[in-house]
Amino acid sequence: MANKRRCRFRNKMSVRVELSTDLLSRLEEEALWAEPHEACALLLGHADENGVNVTDIAFSANVTEGDPKTTFEIDPTLYIRRQKEARQGGPQVVGVWHSHPGGKPLPSDTDKARSVEPGWLWIITAVNDGQAESVGYRADAHAPEVMHPAQITSQITPARFSSQTV
Repeated sequence: MANKRRCRFRNKMSVRVELSTDLLSRLEEEALWAEPHEACALLLGHADENGVNVTDIAFSANVTEGDPKTTFEIDPTLYIRRQKEARQGGPQVVGVWHSHPGGKPLPSDTDKARSVEPGWLWIITAVNDGQAESVGYRADAHAPEVMHPAQITSQITPARFSSQTV
């Protein structure tokens, strides 16, 4: 039986999210490494009405024009490239991950305002005192600025990740 690790979630109405412990650890390591700046990545895999299965991550440079300590922006060329790869049979872009250095793993008002993809998964990793905590949310299918809690289940399986800084 696979060893499972659960991240905390906000309520019983949450959606299911699966990703390997390797991917979850890699996200948290990246958040710790990037501190005091926000780190970011695209989440790749498969999503349907039952939940999200994250099979790969594509890290991005934080190309924000704002303060990288409090905001992030995925490199648009990475997003376009991953969308093209998905149309050719590669994994789908199913969401976004970013860190909140010195903050909480909650969507900020800026996160909510920038959430424009219905159904996307958002994983937020808070970094405080050398510790990382990851929490998932799924953007509403009709109002993506509304984020619903997502229960993250992580198990030991082979994983892939791409350090894509463009």
